[in-house]
Amino acid sequence: MVLAILATVTGAVFEQINRMQKSSAAEAMKLDLNQQAREFVNQMVRDLHMAGYPSASMYSNPQGDSTKVAAGLVSVSPTQVLLEGDVNNDGNVYSVNIVYVASDPADSNCPCIRRSAMIKGPQDSLHQPSSPTYAETTNVMPPGTGAGQSGEDLFAYYDQNGQPVNVGPGVDISTPAGQSTISTIKTVKINLSLLAGRDPESGSSMRASLSATSMVNQ
Repeated sequence: MVLAILATVTGAVFEQINRMQKSSAAEAMKLDLNQQAREFVNQMVRDLHMAGYPSASMYSNPQGDSTKVAAGLVSVSPTQVLLEGDVNNDGNVYSVNIVYVASDPADSNCPCIRRSAMIKGPQDSLHQPSSPTYAETTNVMPPGTGAGQSGEDLFAYYDQNGQPVNVGPGVDISTPAGQSTISTIKTVKINLSLLAGRDPESGSSMRASLSATSMVNQ
């Protein structure tokens, strides 16, 4: 009888310890997800704040050097933003590309989001050289409103009155219509959802979602 009681008590203790370990592992995974989401969103907000800086109007005596002038938003879509600005506050204009990558045979962490930045060259804004290095946000839940998607576009755009700006599948500054659409964008909303493995405690998929808005100085 004593052995039976001891076995029952010991089993209950180990069950509680196992539950606590699973709970601790789940909290650690959630913390990692939220930290990764916050890092991306904060970087995106900083980039957008600097889009279009410095502009040609800020120079008292412009010399026609396009590498010193930031075009602001260059190309936008629900899953990509290409912009120019002094994002590092070092006096250089950078071409910054933030893009959702649905899949990459060489990268098992995709779907992912990649951000690259390259000092602006003399080429036109849509044909700047690509940076060989990039920062990557992994385990991204596919953006969009379809089945198996996050429920929102990664990027949404609004005018000065807070009304949505329809960019369709994407627009850029290569056409007058594209320039006109982009010129009306004053705010960008970022909607990020990350999806990792299963919760060790509940067994359900773990998801972290974070949204932020940023004014665009253009």
